[in-house]
Amino acid sequence: MEDLGTQLRTARQERGWTLEALSVRSGLSTGFLSQVERGQSTLSIVSLSAICRSLEIPIERLFTSSRPLDEGVPRVTEAATQLRIQIGDSAVAYRYLSPQLPDAPIRELLIAEFPPNAHQEATAHEGEELGFVLEGTLTLWVDGEEHALAAGDSYRVASREQHEYEAGRSGARILMAVTQRFIESMVKRGRQAGAGPKKAGARVGTGRRGPRRHGKD
Repeated sequence: MEDLGTQLRTARQERGWTLEALSVRSGLSTGFLSQVERGQSTLSIVSLSAICRSLEIPIERLFTSSRPLDEGVPRVTEAATQLRIQIGDSAVAYRYLSPQLPDAPIRELLIAEFPPNAHQEATAHEGEELGFVLEGTLTLWVDGEEHALAAGDSYRVASREQHEYEAGRSGARILMAVTQRFIESMVKRGRQAGAGPKKAGARVGTGRRGPRRHGKD
């Protein structure tokens, strides 16, 4: 099998494009593209995606993955089963915590810090929520279905599903990516109630202090 650089050069030449033409289409410099084609520079998944979109070739032809990309993904993904991708002979590997989300732009990225045995009541909200367990253990319930998560595991909660959490005896730290701006919603509610910008800002600040205080307990 041809190496990555050779495959990209062949695809470019089949279209009759110069390196300059591919550079214009991909937004990558001609020098960098030349090094890639000669095997003198490694590609990130972002750069590879830009080149493949320009050449109109499927990106999955150019990397190795730990399982088929179209394989169904469960709600909770254990660390050992998360999709791993490696581009060519690059030393960098990518671990996917969730399936692709074409209609779910991430609006907030935060770390939720749960003290030992903390329980968060069931709630539902707009958008989607992705979580990755950094430390500790967490029990997740979604529409009454229970999932036990440990460090390295990830999960996805679809919009408007009732979900609740309970941390284990050592607590938990969860990296969360959500498609709804919760803080912005709090500020808007404060202004609608007649609060001025300063008062609304103070309310947001109080909300941020809580998780840090729990993390010290």
